[in-house]
Amino acid sequence: MSIFGTFLTRSGVVNSVHAFAQSPIGGYFAAFLIVALSGALYLLFDRLPYLKSENQMESVISRESSFMFNNLVLLAACFAVFWGTMFPVISEAVKGVKITVSAPFFNKVNVPIAIFLMFLTGVGPLLAWRKASTNSLKRNFLMPAVMALAAGVVLYFRGVHHSYAWLSLVMSIFVTITIVREFYKGARARSVGTGENFVEAVVNLTLRNTRRYGGYVVHFAFVLLFIGWSGQAFTTDRSSELGIGDTMSIREYTLRMDKLGTEDTPNYSSDKATVSLFEYGNKVATLHPELRLYNAGQEAQPIHEVEIYSTIKTDVYVVFAGPAAGGKKGILQVYYNPLTMWVWVGGVVLVVGTLIALLPNRRKNPGRSLNP
Repeated sequence: MSIFGTFLTRSGVVNSVHAFAQSPIGGYFAAFLIVALSGALYLLFDRLPYLKSENQMESVISRESSFMFNNLVLLAACFAVFWGTMFPVISEAVKGVKITVSAPFFNKVNVPIAIFLMFLTGVGPLLAWRKASTNSLKRNFLMPAVMALAAGVVLYFRGVHHSYAWLSLVMSIFVTITIVREFYKGARARSVGTGENFVEAVVNLTLRNTRRYGGYVVHFAFVLLFIGWSGQAFTTDRSSELGIGDTMSIREYTLRMDKLGTEDTPNYSSDKATVSLFEYGNKVATLHPELRLYNAGQEAQPIHEVEIYSTIKTDVYVVFAGPAAGGKKGILQVYYNPLTMWVWVGGVVLVVGTLIALLPNRRKNPGRSLNP
């Protein structure tokens, strides 16, 4: 698929902002793709008897089945993206009309798939191998499920009515509770057995089984990413012409135009605005968005210098589109993007969890007794 993606961007088969112009090297990539795929399929079918498992899956509710469902869902997502990307080519070949598939198709198909993957992230590691009993299911999932649904009720009455966003947040809470419980149960048992304090027990527990608990940290990173992505359901934007002292509002924020000005430098000239940002009536920032005109080449190139006010809850993007009314007013475009910071935090946690999983397990110190 990586080779195929390179072929798409270099051949001109699909018109996209992500693709380069048509070039002759696309044919070479197509030939290489055919050779590689043919060789891989030959090896697959030639060795198929050796790839069959000697064991049979005993139950649908087991850790083995969760891995299987995980792989099937990822394949479904791969096929959905492949189909949507190639649909203009297929429709033109079949009907003679190129029908372009846009972002709503990919969101409609892949968002439910992603939420189901999040569900498997929380359920899979807690299922027993071979077959999970009813008692183990109740013990591991009843309390997290009840708490997540209760949180979902609170979220609904707090205004989270978007179905996908609500389901994503509820699933994130469910997975978080299952992960925290796993750390808590293991650390509590170790603390009782060794006399370590709880924090020390968590650290030593993680270092004694880095693959398992590093994997839990990676799963929690995906929870944070899903929380950040859920914020896209609540984005909004506004545009307004403001004179000095004029204000505009967007959700809990109010912006006031304090100053308009210009600046000339050897490289560019710019129109500048000074904007005060208020949250629930309290001033939280002073922003300085600009519209710069770089004198490069024969034509000036306009560049927006965006100002961003970022918190763990919301990012506010302020764009100065340019002056209006003979320079007495300025056009502000404001974008309200909730929970964006959670994506960045999730990325950091993902790296940390991966590094933990790569560490070798700390061996048990034979000189230390388990009893305090």
